[in-house]
Amino acid sequence: MYLKRILNCRQQHVFRRWNNEGFAVFSSIKSCVKIGTLLGIYLALANPAVAQVSEDKGSVYKSLELSEIDVIAEELPEAYSTLSRVVVTVTKNEIEQAAVSSVNELLEYVTNVDIRQRGINGVQADISIRGGTFDQVLILLNGVDITDPQTGHHNLNLPIDLSAIEKIEVLKGPGAWRFGPGAFSGAINIITKSPENNRVNVALSAAQFNTYEGKAMAGLKTENVSHLFSGNYSSSNGYTENTDYKYSNLFYQGDFVSEIGSLSLQAGFTNKEFGANSFYSTSNEEFEATETYFGSINHKLQLNRWNNETSAYYRRNNDNWIYFRSNPAAYSNFHTTDVWGLNYVANYIHSGSAVTTLGTNVRTESIWSNNLGEDVDEPITSPMADTIQLNKFHTRSSLSAFVGHRRYFNNFMVNVGVNLTRNTDQNLKWFVYPGVDFNYKVGENHSFSGSFNKSMRMPTYTDLYFKGRNNIGNTNLEPEFSSGFDFGYDYKSEKLNASVRGFYSIGDNLIDWVADSVGGMWTTVNYSTINTTGIELNAKANLQKVWQDQSILNSVMVKYTYIDQTKPETNLISHYSLNYLKHRFDFDLNHNIYNGVKMNWHLAYQDRNGQYSDYTLGELVDYDPFVTLDCKLYWQQNDWNVYIMATNLLDVEYYDFGNVVQAGRWLKIGFSKQINFN
Repeated sequence: MYLKRILNCRQQHVFRRWNNEGFAVFSSIKSCVKIGTLLGIYLALANPAVAQVSEDKGSVYKSLELSEIDVIAEELPEAYSTLSRVVVTVTKNEIEQAAVSSVNELLEYVTNVDIRQRGINGVQADISIRGGTFDQVLILLNGVDITDPQTGHHNLNLPIDLSAIEKIEVLKGPGAWRFGPGAFSGAINIITKSPENNRVNVALSAAQFNTYEGKAMAGLKTENVSHLFSGNYSSSNGYTENTDYKYSNLFYQGDFVSEIGSLSLQAGFTNKEFGANSFYSTSNEEFEATETYFGSINHKLQLNRWNNETSAYYRRNNDNWIYFRSNPAAYSNFHTTDVWGLNYVANYIHSGSAVTTLGTNVRTESIWSNNLGEDVDEPITSPMADTIQLNKFHTRSSLSAFVGHRRYFNNFMVNVGVNLTRNTDQNLKWFVYPGVDFNYKVGENHSFSGSFNKSMRMPTYTDLYFKGRNNIGNTNLEPEFSSGFDFGYDYKSEKLNASVRGFYSIGDNLIDWVADSVGGMWTTVNYSTINTTGIELNAKANLQKVWQDQSILNSVMVKYTYIDQTKPETNLISHYSLNYLKHRFDFDLNHNIYNGVKMNWHLAYQDRNGQYSDYTLGELVDYDPFVTLDCKLYWQQNDWNVYIMATNLLDVEYYDFGNVVQAGRWLKIGFSKQINFN
């Protein structure tokens, strides 16, 4: 069997990187090929004979979603199907081509990922998957959970710039049995680059309204050690009143390989200050400042048939929200959250085509605040203001243990698992989350896959405790639960990749902010049930392969998603749960112009279900459908990259989130230069 040959082979070749293509070179090696990938966190869902690798941070035999490849040993090749779960990968090439300036904007290109922005260039955005809310998505950085327990509004406070990202992987649907309760409607894993050589990258850009950005990235690499440093700074006067911002990021990643395994370190810091015009309330003077610190250490060790991975991490987020920017003393909130986590995963490769996974996660989430939590006798001073005392506190811890087993039967793969979780906020009650995935490959190009998974999410500290002029939390909130079904068909060839997927989820006890009238007090409640039905259609054609006698058109992509949700009859006004993208259509075209100059076009149609309370009219208003057009003209040659991009080229007035108007036509120019050295 394949796994047995991998374990027994002596002569090995290690491939660190490839790009979703066929690899006939494997056939010529005539020896065993050792394949490693970055993310142990997806191991329980992946097929170890099908790999998509951007970097190897340990000698772990596992794989991620991609077209199949043949792995040649001394015997005949064996081909295995792709990942059974829906994992969408945004590649480095797609990141470079897209007319975007931030991770937030890039994620909007992914099918059934809804980004509701509250500003430009990644200032703040809410992210949801398949009609869920912004608190229901697990965010990972190189496999480490960086989700914020205070509020999902801070989940995308990322210490990295877009230029430092190798790829982004999106898991759609519940995934609690492997990832824990946070993966309620999906999970997003952001993978940073590892240096291939010694180099320095510098970049500058400018846009309207005195918007400027500078960034630098350095990579150092030896045989067993690599370092990545990146930093950027951006500022703008804003496209309308009180939308100015300035932010900075610093990030480090180090990888060390030795005989006792591989060690990975990462650390980052991000600081944001921005005008928050009508972000959370009727005030057009809102202002917010956040500071986020993050660090983790990861160790991987191969012991015979056991792949062992241990990681520890820490994240702190400081948040200061001001209701009146011109008079901060009138009303402001200060919050400091601390998260500690420890993970261990062991994968045992059986002699046949099977892998068993065992693991445990421990996580502690604490908050100090002048608004969120219970009163304490000994307050602490806010890290953001010496004059502010944080006199409220709460902490909770969770423990998860999981086991999974994958089995391969020729062209069929089945993957089952179960997670047991208990949380101190639930009196250490045990919650059980099972999951099952399967994939069946037919011939060279066709595959069918499906899954069933359950999940749970604890309320955020904002859900539980927030008290404001128009909002009040609910300390009696219970966790929310979800059961998700998914089934799909995929076709993959060198000319065309196409897929169709249907999904259905049952959300029970769902948490939402609601009001009984326009202008009324918003509070959090547990809905009884919300059912979600949806479909996804995707097709991408490689036009260079389809029409080989032309050299202008490179690729075209068409995507469509439909979602419908049903809920019990109620007169309550929903703030988040029922505001979802009912219809979305995307069209992407990439083509050559002349002598290395290329153009990328992105057309999007969005029709959002739901209403919002218009602060000006004082009544409920439906979201209007709209069409946006983005484009990017770029030239790459001799380590230079020069570009001009335009977002919302049609200058459409639209709203991702009620009362927060988005930017009109936005033009940006920039360049980057890479310097290689020994």
